[in-house]
Amino acid sequence: MKNKHILVTGGLGFIGSHFVELLHEKCNNCKITIVDSYNYSVSEKTENLLWDLYLDKKNKLEITYKSIHEFDNVGVYDYIINFAAESHVDNSIENGDPFIQSNVVGVYNLLNQLKEGQRFIQIGTDEVYGSLPLTGSPSEEGDLLQPSSIYSSTKAAADLIALSYFHTYKRDVMVTRCTNNFGPRQYPEKLIPVVVRNALADSYVPVYGTGENVRQWIYVKDHCEKIFNVLKYGTSGKIYNFAPSYNNDNHGEINNINLVQEILSILNKPESLISFVEDRKGHDMKYCLRESSYRAMMIAAGLQLDLPGTEKTFADDLRYTIMWYKENESWWEK
Repeated sequence: MKNKHILVTGGLGFIGSHFVELLHEKCNNCKITIVDSYNYSVSEKTENLLWDLYLDKKNKLEITYKSIHEFDNVGVYDYIINFAAESHVDNSIENGDPFIQSNVVGVYNLLNQLKEGQRFIQIGTDEVYGSLPLTGSPSEEGDLLQPSSIYSSTKAAADLIALSYFHTYKRDVMVTRCTNNFGPRQYPEKLIPVVVRNALADSYVPVYGTGENVRQWIYVKDHCEKIFNVLKYGTSGKIYNFAPSYNNDNHGEINNINLVQEILSILNKPESLISFVEDRKGHDMKYCLRESSYRAMMIAAGLQLDLPGTEKTFADDLRYTIMWYKENESWWEK
């Protein structure tokens, strides 16, 4: 990819910052603009990492510190990838207002500025499909949306608003939906970094309910590769589910208690640290995706279906992630 002007909203966050890293690798003579509200989940160290990465002048980086509902310069970009979102379900249970403002009003503000010739990707979530039974088949792109929380409801609303701009105004808009992400630099309110940090401190590790809830996990860099492929080869108006590409360990699907036990084992910490706590309100039992549209897109483009290195396992990526947290405990110190 060459000579493109690319807007990455939420580009200082967990997934967004990894995507900005990928753009530096994949682009030549591109100008990358990050728009980010710099909220509590952003680390100054992540920001510095990105500034340092772009010092080689291969591509140009600029950062605008604004919320997406306030940003009014969308029309100058070739590509817009919207990672910006309030994303922690627990926070949405306590107060849904910021989720409405960012995930609905903010997305509408971006879309309302789109012009012909611009490509927009709305980054979504598997949670919009709602809870599956433990033995249920994976959710597919055309399935009914049944969100359970303020978070997932606002993300579903954003997806539908985005797709309406394709149908009504013929804008080049696509939606991607992904399973649970993990990897370095994830803010420690999510399950894996919470377990790692508490275990390293020999503190109790909280587990909701009985821990039987099942999630499907994708490594953040693999997710970003798939977004980049959709940016290049995707079809306007389409939804693309993303699932993990692990071929040899249940496709990244694991229940919470087994995941916690695996992390404790890797860290040589006792399972006695596990503390079962009152279950989250409206806690969905299982999320799992099938990525039919994405695989069809890759076949049509004559591209390799599975990412390079997919002989690796979920356990490999999990161990690497744990070691990163162990070596970077100070990442969120202000």
